[in-house]
Amino acid sequence: MDQRSMLRCSLVTAALVVTSLVGCAPNDGLPAGPHPLIIVDVDTLRADHLGCYGYHRDTSPNIDAFAAQSVFFEHAYSQAPNTPPSQATILSGLYPSTHGMVFDEDRIPDEVVMLAEALSAHGLITAGFHDGGYLRDVFGFGQGFGVYEDGKGGGLETIGPKALQWLREHSREDFMLFIHTYDTHTPYAPRAPYDTLFMEGVPEPTPGFEPTTDRMEEIRLSKYTDTLLTLPDNDLAYAMALYDGEIRAVDTWFGDFWSTIEALGLDRRATVVFISDHGEEFQEHGSVLHEKLYATVTHVPFMIRLPHGRLARRVSEVVEAVDLMPTLLELQDAPIPAGIKGSSLVPLMLGQRSEEPWRAISESPFFGHRRAVVLGDHHLLYTKRDSTVELYDLRIDPLEQRNLADEAPNVVTALKSLLDSWEVMVGRQQINSPEVVTPLDDETLEQLRQLGYIQ
Repeated sequence: MDQRSMLRCSLVTAALVVTSLVGCAPNDGLPAGPHPLIIVDVDTLRADHLGCYGYHRDTSPNIDAFAAQSVFFEHAYSQAPNTPPSQATILSGLYPSTHGMVFDEDRIPDEVVMLAEALSAHGLITAGFHDGGYLRDVFGFGQGFGVYEDGKGGGLETIGPKALQWLREHSREDFMLFIHTYDTHTPYAPRAPYDTLFMEGVPEPTPGFEPTTDRMEEIRLSKYTDTLLTLPDNDLAYAMALYDGEIRAVDTWFGDFWSTIEALGLDRRATVVFISDHGEEFQEHGSVLHEKLYATVTHVPFMIRLPHGRLARRVSEVVEAVDLMPTLLELQDAPIPAGIKGSSLVPLMLGQRSEEPWRAISESPFFGHRRAVVLGDHHLLYTKRDSTVELYDLRIDPLEQRNLADEAPNVVTALKSLLDSWEVMVGRQQINSPEVVTPLDDETLEQLRQLGYIQ
């Protein structure tokens, strides 16, 4: 074992503490201890473009069927609008302000105990297959994985067979398998037949227009120029139809993947998670892609299917992506790292109700250092630089087109108080990224360019 590996082991051992867990007796419907875990993480998948979240297009028949067998979280929110901080939160149980993976140049510190590390220490074997970009090991996401294959693009067509091969080889063991794909990220260019699947009734795009990463980034970055660019309605509709085609392509893969899970008997043994790190904007708030804290970006699909599909239900409480790690550790009857910020969702999965309100926090250093909180139907966005606020009622205005801040000052005050309390809480435990970081190799830089993350 090399020196860095020894340091990681000592850090994990020091950080893990045994907690008292909710009982996992078989009659609870919960797993009775260590068991297989599969996480399917689809980058840039907007919740309200799935049928199970009310979308009008048939983008997700297989995911919808899976949702019906799962604990389905209707109102789950990411903690950041972009991949590095959001994914780090999903896999660490910490807010971006705590784990320190905020800006593009950041790395996940060694002091952060990742989900794979906690489960590996609990005896599970661990493997991760991903599409590259910011999920590459150089950023720290490989911590704790026995197998972590840095993807080189190609989406599920490339990484899917590798993940399936690993799954077949280890299906009788207790394991954690993590699969991440950028298949619904720009460029919106699904393969046939998904490139034309949702084109009926869509007007012809402007000659020569294609929603490439470069073109969509040009629209997004135009706010820094003298000429603000937007897509005309026909090009916007065309781009959205292609995006929906990408979702349907992922859904088809997921259906085949689920057939393999059933053939291996893992539908009776494994907990399976389907989640995304953030959504996508289509000019609901003046631009495209994902950089703002509106619900079009922060409302994410989140569902957990227990073995045999037990306890399947729809959960209406507001939850956060940061809650995934403590939930999965509790389901494994595993120790939980000290200082974790998420809350276990096991009580909600059991149908229990809490006297404390469930709320979701999102944060971003951009657009004036923004914060957001969802409580019930209300979504408050607060800009620290100038103290401006926006308030929306997500039940009657899901696309957040009418700011109610002036009409409901009492609601603004209450939600701002929640944000203030959260700021104090996360300020007590911040883990800074290392001052000296590993430089990015040429392959990683090229992948990030193709995804539009760097110019």
